Amino acid sequence: MRLTFAGAAGTVTGSCFHLEAAGREVLVDCGMFQGLPDLEARNLAPFPFEPKNLHGVLLTHGHLDHLGLVPRLVREGFRGGGACTVPTWDIAQVMLLDAARIQEEEGEAALYSVDDALTSLDLFRTRVEYGEEVDLGGGIRARFHDAGHILGAAFVEVRVEGKTVVFSGDLGNRGKPLVEDPSYPPKADVLVLEATYGDRDHPPLEESVDLLREVIVETLARGGNVVIPSFALERTQEVLYILYQLWREGQIPSCPIYLDSPLAVRATQIFERYTERFPAPARRLFRNRENPFEFELLEYTLTRQASKKIGEDSGAIIIAGSGMCTGGRVLYHLRDNLPRPESALVFVGYQAEGTLGREIEDGATRVEVLGSVVPVRASVHRIEGLSAHADRAILIDWALHADPEVVFLVHGEPPALGTLARELSSRGCRVQIPGWNETVTL
Repeated sequence: MRLTFAGAAGTVTGSCFHLEAAGREVLVDCGMFQGLPDLEARNLAPFPFEPKNLHGVLLTHGHLDHLGLVPRLVREGFRGGGACTVPTWDIAQVMLLDAARIQEEEGEAALYSVDDALTSLDLFRTRVEYGEEVDLGGGIRARFHDAGHILGAAFVEVRVEGKTVVFSGDLGNRGKPLVEDPSYPPKADVLVLEATYGDRDHPPLEESVDLLREVIVETLARGGNVVIPSFALERTQEVLYILYQLWREGQIPSCPIYLDSPLAVRATQIFERYTERFPAPARRLFRNRENPFEFELLEYTLTRQASKKIGEDSGAIIIAGSGMCTGGRVLYHLRDNLPRPESALVFVGYQAEGTLGREIEDGATRVEVLGSVVPVRASVHRIEGLSAHADRAILIDWALHADPEVVFLVHGEPPALGTLARELSSRGCRVQIPGWNETVTL
């Protein structure tokens, strides 16, 4: 049995793991690399396997850095089957078609087309609930378990040749309003574990919500806008939920709240189909016909014309993509608001190395936005407690429950990988940090 780390090795993005066992080849995730130009160049690099030889692809969840290259597999000959959870397939439709449209705008440099994306979606005929087993043939069986993180996210347990290999995908934080806590893993021989926040612990959610409230109240009082770059999936919906609660309880003033991301709007509509999967407090809210995704302050801006009008406002909360400020409508709001000392920029998610968001978060005083150099005079805030990723303490606790013979750390930058490796090693785990396209025998 062999495992090749075709992505998310030594970096946060591009999740892709190629498992060869029992005469078959299975892929867990096939995501895009995002961030630094040399990382994004990997999206064009040859796969270390033949897509046409794959017998199946298992998707952990719907973020692009976990499924964004699946249509490229199709373009290069993949016609095997795919499996994911029911909500993940719904999310994949939105994410892949949006990504394909962007790819087609690249012309000859496009990785794939809308037709490739549609074909790839058709291949994912196996859509499961948590706990259901998938027979991949050759004696390979897989089971999806609740990973928290976002709607439908799973970690994958693969049993083959008498061994259990667990792929964590992205593990969620605990105590989140719209997703349940991650389930604990079964006993594993091999654990492939994400390490995004392997070097730090998150503050409590309540503390983070209070910080967000303070930033909003102070910024609106001085006549500025609060700009929140947000990922379309989960983070946007969670922010809307929190803003609704704060407004309902009178903790923030009434003000326009703009969701300026067509992709996030479509993702929010998917979340509204699955309210019965939310934790109990959120379920009760929706059962009482209260909807944090539709209330009087909130406006969805679907057209470019409506988006441009936001620039004329002061005293508003603006939620826009992309979450790392690498593209999308948030760039226009950054251009308008970064030079304004009365405005505030609030990061509620991870900012990968090489992104504009990371540059601003690290304290840049001037940045390039839409071809112009813009001074950073707005206040900049980082709220870690809203993260959808497990922190160091959760990762350690979760890994120890699996009691693996070996842990492979992935999906992290070097400082996080190194810290988590030392922490797990000190607790008796055998830990390896694989390189990109490295193959190991299990």
